[in-house]
Amino acid sequence: MIGRSHLALAAALAACLTGAAGFAYGLSVGAAQEQAAQRRADAARYAKRAKLQGQIDASTEQHQSAEYSRQNNVRTIYRESQKIVDRPVYSTLCVDADGVGLLDRAAATANGDDIWGIAGDTRPIADSPAN
Repeated sequence: MIGRSHLALAAALAACLTGAAGFAYGLSVGAAQEQAAQRRADAARYAKRAKLQGQIDASTEQHQSAEYSRQNNVRTIYRESQKIVDRPVYSTLCVDADGVGLLDRAAATANGDDIWGIAGDTRPIADSPAN
């Protein structure tokens, strides 16, 4: 028959199997708890994201309505003005005498020369030398 050592061995084997089964059960329970915690965290992140997106949408809508009202208050006025040309300048013709005088004055001013001795001098002429 079965001896005491065999029963002890069977009891030890049953204890090992029970422990292994308990360990496996604990792993599955822990994994389920971890998954539940992850789902709760995901739901909290989703709720926070939805709240922030709602705030962004409200802000965008408010900005758009303010922009529409601003655009309604702004009026664009188009006016046509007639351009009057005194002396037309053409690239194929020479510049008239007044234009040459102005160019000479500009060159003299740029070079630091006396501008009174050039064509187009408007200085009054003295009748006699100054005393």
